[in-house]
Amino acid sequence: MSGMGIYGLSGSGIDVDSMVRMGMMSRQNQYDKMYKEEVKNEWIKEAYSNVYNDLNTFNSSTLYNYKLSSTTSPMSAASSNSTAATAVANADAAAMSHTVNVTQMASNAYLLTGADGIKRANTTASSSIYLKDVLFTSDQQSTLKANMSADTSGNLAKSNLLSFDIADGSGSTANKATISFTYEEILTSNLTLNDLASRIKQSGVNIKASYDSANDAFSLYQKEGGADNKILLSINASAGNVGTNGKNLLNNLNMGSVTQTTDSNNNITSTLSSALKVQTTAGVSSVGGTAASYTSDVTLGADSKLNAVFKPTSEGTAEPIAFTLSDGTATNDLALSVDGNDTVQSLMDKINASDNFTAALSDDGKLTIAAKSGNLSFKVDSSATTVAAENGRYFVNELGLSGITDGLSADTTGLAVAETTKNADGSEVTTYTQGVSGQSAKVTIDGRDYTSDTAKLTVGNVTYTLGAIGSTTVTVSQDTDKLIENVKKFVEDYNKIIDELNDKYYEQTYSDYGVLTQTQEKGMTQEQIDKWNEKAKSGLLNHDNTIGKVISEMRQALYTPVEGVTGKYNTMMSIGITSSTDRGHITLDEDKLKTALAAEPDSVRELFNSSGDYTDENGKVQTDYDKQGVIGRISDSLYKNLKTMKSYAGTSTEAADGSSLGDLIRELQTKMSNFKTMMKSYENLLYKKYDAMEIAIQRMSVSMGYITGGQ
Repeated sequence: MSGMGIYGLSGSGIDVDSMVRMGMMSRQNQYDKMYKEEVKNEWIKEAYSNVYNDLNTFNSSTLYNYKLSSTTSPMSAASSNSTAATAVANADAAAMSHTVNVTQMASNAYLLTGADGIKRANTTASSSIYLKDVLFTSDQQSTLKANMSADTSGNLAKSNLLSFDIADGSGSTANKATISFTYEEILTSNLTLNDLASRIKQSGVNIKASYDSANDAFSLYQKEGGADNKILLSINASAGNVGTNGKNLLNNLNMGSVTQTTDSNNNITSTLSSALKVQTTAGVSSVGGTAASYTSDVTLGADSKLNAVFKPTSEGTAEPIAFTLSDGTATNDLALSVDGNDTVQSLMDKINASDNFTAALSDDGKLTIAAKSGNLSFKVDSSATTVAAENGRYFVNELGLSGITDGLSADTTGLAVAETTKNADGSEVTTYTQGVSGQSAKVTIDGRDYTSDTAKLTVGNVTYTLGAIGSTTVTVSQDTDKLIENVKKFVEDYNKIIDELNDKYYEQTYSDYGVLTQTQEKGMTQEQIDKWNEKAKSGLLNHDNTIGKVISEMRQALYTPVEGVTGKYNTMMSIGITSSTDRGHITLDEDKLKTALAAEPDSVRELFNSSGDYTDENGKVQTDYDKQGVIGRISDSLYKNLKTMKSYAGTSTEAADGSSLGDLIRELQTKMSNFKTMMKSYENLLYKKYDAMEIAIQRMSVSMGYITGGQ
């Protein structure tokens, strides 16, 4: 404390600072008492938050793992021929054997330039990577550049010189993009084959593109396998020179289709076809026609909007869907909006309003469309290029009508695969298929056929990884070794948390060590303070009621028989888990556990995770503690006690958390702050008092000197 006045001038010899300190001592003691209480409560809050966080992690993470059937009922799957297929079984898989026969492996659509390399129209630049040399002769380039120079407006330079379309599938959900380059980009900026690859990669289609300069090869690779995942490259035949240049580019890339085959030794070999060329192929204008009615495979509701069936070409507009029903004689031209007011019910109403066709929705949401006489066909002219026609094709195709394998399609000009066959008379006929498709894996499991776009598929909770054409037997059984390891891990995790709680509950207290005041700390080294506080903090949660309750309920949950178990192994002791100390530390007898698993394989899962849930007379779901598994019991107990701990002490050292202890700490901090202000005022008052006394003594001394004449 610092002096406030001038003292000692009277010669009194009074030590005012000492007198003020003496006067402040009782109030300093009061403040120190509050300070110690506030600090101790902060320590308690910190101790509680540490326990809370450990228990919360144990409950939400550690115990959660033991609620998983994959932990308490792990299954293994062994393959007799791992070359053909391997498998992984989840906990819900049945213990049994499965026959697996792989007849075809999945592959991805793949286009690659052949050994002859890329063709350059400019023969004087046979190894050039510039698009202009791939597309145009030297004279053609000169003419095009002259045309650009003659166009003083600059519009020609900004207009497209070539364009083509790319898609990664033929369905409405396929990604599609138009790849185009301007006069300026090709003739002035000198964009290259690498720029072509970059533009395709950035277009949003699920196709990788690259140019290999070392081998002069351009490649396109579908990122996903399966027959529905394609590489489709087409041009707009009505686009004039822009489309023609797109056609020339696709042709000059000289890309063939890469297909994979498997020989008798299961060696996979790749074959590159001759280069594909741009061809015009006729689409399919009519499907069906072999039955009077067809039923959708997709599930619909009467109120479903039609764009729930497919992804419209112009989604977000009122563009219509157009297609025609025909019975061979009569027709019904249908036009509906994509996202206007038209629904499945609207469609049925329009069909039923005709004299020749009917539509109905079954209870399970399947749409059936029928002709009243004759066989029913669905039609969209393949030459129609309107948005309505395209949406009509998508809509009909994606209804998944039973018995119809072909889909409606448009006439297309694009890079096509040629297939030559011979007629009965020996003459050859060449047909073309637009683009290239991947190949779906084909496998027969337990007599049922399956297809997959990848080498993986899951059937009956078993995930198979196909490796090669061939057969194997996959045997699924309980993974006893893994289960024993999991039970051992549970014992370890349980002991870790119960020992931690016991350490806090029985931690020794040192009554001679309390909170140090700030004055006391000033007279000590930091090492001395730390050692003192270590003992002062010891035992803060000694015999704490909440921690004691957690320990008691965890032990009760562990040792109470589980009536929900169907067999005789309904206690932890029966599977070899017993207490090794009077404080709940447990041990595992592996031999007992193995015996239990051999007799009742589901015993651990039921003992750990029986739900115990039932519905009471009021329809409310309740839990029967006696039938509930051990993990659920412990988790429910922790959840309840964690709420109590959070309410009392919060979840961190932060005082402003709304907890009871936090509110007490803040209240003490406020009282201390106010008391400090009062102490300062009282200290000033004492100094003023002693200053006045000094002045009085000085005046008295002057008066006495006057009376005595200074003698």
